[in-house]
Amino acid sequence: MSFAIGITVHAGLGTTTISSLPVVWTAASGLSLGWTTIYFNGFMILCQIIVLRSQFKPQMLVQILWAFLFGFLCDLSLQLTTWAQTDNYFVAWIWVIVSTILMSIGVFIQVLPNITFIAGEGIVSALVKKFPNVEFGTMKQIVDWTFVSVAAILSWITMGGLIGVREGTVFAAFFIGFFVRQWRKLYLRSIGH
Repeated sequence: MSFAIGITVHAGLGTTTISSLPVVWTAASGLSLGWTTIYFNGFMILCQIIVLRSQFKPQMLVQILWAFLFGFLCDLSLQLTTWAQTDNYFVAWIWVIVSTILMSIGVFIQVLPNITFIAGEGIVSALVKKFPNVEFGTMKQIVDWTFVSVAAILSWITMGGLIGVREGTVFAAFFIGFFVRQWRKLYLRSIGH
């Protein structure tokens, strides 16, 4: 997932939805993407505690460790994906599509065993528990659009324009949840459900 984030940052058409707020925060503050990701994940863990209340289990605090690991991997992935930098709009779109597919696979693999989550998927799962009639992929899209909207507003307020949120972010907001639903259907079909 961090690799997909690195690719989208370098492609320059806007980042993935889950990283839109940390990317804007990084551009506005000068902190590394890893650190803003760690802080953002901490905030989402707090939101899970508020949403789940007594259903929030102590073992869910392992997300704090995952937040630090994911933040580190985001900074590392930014260094490893510099090859994705391009001035070619068509190539940038290829990177956006590839990273959206990679991100959706990462999300699907993460939520499939329902054991532990990176906080971005943890808040989606918490909201699905709170609203059980909403499928995970649909809730993922709702949460993603919320992140993108807040990131766009924050970008306008702090930097006077859209930084880190562009057409690639909008594509990711539509299609990460869509692809997660497709992977789930393929998986269920493969096990005979």
